[in-house]
Amino acid sequence: MATSLTEPRPLRAPDPPHALETAETAKLTAAVALLAILADAGLGHGLLWENDPYWTYWVTKTFLIATVFGVGTALVGAGPGRGAAITVVHTVVLTVYYWSLSPVGLPSHPQWLDLEHTWTTGVPVHFGVVYLGYLGALLLWRGRAPAPLDRAAARPDALLALGAAVAMVVLAGGLASLASWDFPGLTYFVTRLLITFPLVLLWQAVAGRSPVASAAGAVVLALAWTVYGQFLSPLGLPASPYRIFHEAPPPATVEWLDYRHLWLIDFPIFLAVAAVVLQAASVARPADLRLPRAAGPRLAALAAPLALAVPPLVGLAFVDSGGTPVELSAAGAARLERGGWLSGDLAPTTASMRLAGEDAGGRVTPLPPHDRLSIDATIAPRSGAPYRVTVRRPLVDDPLGRFTTWWGVGVDVWHHGRSGIGTSRIPATRSDVAVFGIGDVARGGRTVARGVPVHAMTTGHGLELDVGDPDVPVAGLPDGHLRVRWDAYAGGAVRQDGTRYAIGGVVLALALALALAAVGRQAVGARG
Repeated sequence: MATSLTEPRPLRAPDPPHALETAETAKLTAAVALLAILADAGLGHGLLWENDPYWTYWVTKTFLIATVFGVGTALVGAGPGRGAAITVVHTVVLTVYYWSLSPVGLPSHPQWLDLEHTWTTGVPVHFGVVYLGYLGALLLWRGRAPAPLDRAAARPDALLALGAAVAMVVLAGGLASLASWDFPGLTYFVTRLLITFPLVLLWQAVAGRSPVASAAGAVVLALAWTVYGQFLSPLGLPASPYRIFHEAPPPATVEWLDYRHLWLIDFPIFLAVAAVVLQAASVARPADLRLPRAAGPRLAALAAPLALAVPPLVGLAFVDSGGTPVELSAAGAARLERGGWLSGDLAPTTASMRLAGEDAGGRVTPLPPHDRLSIDATIAPRSGAPYRVTVRRPLVDDPLGRFTTWWGVGVDVWHHGRSGIGTSRIPATRSDVAVFGIGDVARGGRTVARGVPVHAMTTGHGLELDVGDPDVPVAGLPDGHLRVRWDAYAGGAVRQDGTRYAIGGVVLALALALALAAVGRQAVGARG
């Protein structure tokens, strides 16, 4: 049958049944980006890796997540299976980007991610945290309200959110302070209240106050608190005496919580308090339950965030403070360089060195506490009194801003060669332990140099100590520097990576299982 010339024709093929409108795609994309980057910062880089790729990573990755999931959702739609497929694409794009296109730590501490943090553990962890963010966003998006809230409900909702926020800050902050037996400062409680109130109000407005929404909100709040403490908020402010009527400022002496206190003690406390308070708030004002009641009974929902607190608490028996202790020693026959830097003219000598320290984690900040480093070395030249090198401080930043120093102590790192770290006149070197410090040099009981840069590293075939800087000769040292190499040494890094990986991996797996269960129950409830 012929078609009339006046009959309207479709301008494009009809959308598939799973396609989303543009506005809905944008909303889901924004939620995925925000929740995924929170999960990445908390469970990935905080609990599991204990490092900080710096703010350029967080901003770039947030937009990368939004781009990949925005395009992917527009093309294939939304759902747990489709989200998993999009997450695979995102994980590949992210890994290739940081393997081939960009270092982390920009702009002040650029360094390329190693094989372990990109492909070996990076792929499964990045898939897990981003997919967890997707499932959380899907839970929110599917459970959103069909119509705006009644404007008259704003006052009681806001007062409820404020009361819940105050209760959480007082209880969680108080219990965390007692657990560490250290008052974190008044600023700690003020900033946590500033974080908690808008998050509670926003979460209850978007997700509602059902048992599952309250449980998920507790996880989000606990992660937000801990991530804020990990990257943005040191303790100890304000220092006394407080500045109220005086113009002169008080001292700003601050401290950062270590891995053990932040993730293995405070994080479980935050989870438990947030879960109890939010469930209590939903009982006090049970209206506007956005997510289906089929999502599970309240006690089961309360148990979900509490289950995530178990692995960190178990980890208390295996992790001292976090970080990675290092110990190196060498004594006896060695070789001492003669002539200019890296001349290759190494003469036999006798030397000894003892090195102890700790890679306290990659928190990008010039503020203490930093990595710990102690070096005591004695170098006996062919003639004259021996040199004694003493180091007690890590070199947090290169004074000339040429390269990162890993804040003093690096474990399993590449440097020199074309790495941009150290000097290009040495071949690229992978070191189990590499350190930068500031030390003094004495000879015959007389100090000949102070504040000298000192570098020590394992090379795969020995141990090397460099005193001085290739670009800045040190007056008082022969040829402006000391460079010693030992063919044999003892010690290395005492790794706790396995324990951290186990704790973070179990928490991430539990969170994914709970999120998948909640999404599945939500779909069943919607069909029912």
